[in-house]
Amino acid sequence: MKSKISLTMDRSLLEFLDSLPGESRSEKIESAVRKLKKMVEEKELRVQLGGYREDEAERVERELWESTIAEAMWTE
Repeated sequence: MKSKISLTMDRSLLEFLDSLPGESRSEKIESAVRKLKKMVEEKELRVQLGGYREDEAERVERELWESTIAEAMWTE
């Protein structure tokens, strides 16, 4: 079930939103929030699974992979 909301955003963000592909602003915002939710859930899972102590090389590699994955998720 969907709920109707109202929001206020910075003009530059609105212009960016309007430049994205999609049928409506609602569709674009819902897609962005879905991607953000998925990123947060995956990060929480990685934190839970990565409870062991990592060395500096592992930390650098993990952060590189996380930034690569996050960038890939926001580009279609």
